[in-house]
Amino acid sequence: MSDIYSVIGRRIREERLVRGLSIEKLAEKAEMAASFLGSIERGERKLSVLTLDKLSRALNTQASDLMTPQSKKASEAWERKAIYLIKSQPDNAKEPMFKILDCAVKSFKPAK
Repeated sequence: MSDIYSVIGRRIREERLVRGLSIEKLAEKAEMAASFLGSIERGERKLSVLTLDKLSRALNTQASDLMTPQSKKASEAWERKAIYLIKSQPDNAKEPMFKILDCAVKSFKPAK
């Protein structure tokens, strides 16, 4: 399989795990079979633009984000997870969540 399909499959798996979704749950949200999604994640199957769109919508991300390799740094995964958590909230909850996060960051004193 072409390298782009492996990249997309890995990115889908990364984003699924950041969101705490099982293959079955993401497949349900994207309206596809879990076995098909698993083969996409492993880079064994080609996916159409329509399938890529369904998966990006189910993951609440841009399709282009799924086509770009990401760094394996754990800090970046946490950043993506924090952004996802805020973005997935209703608009009226985003500002209070940000204020809580801002307060927590200001009061955090890292260990030396």
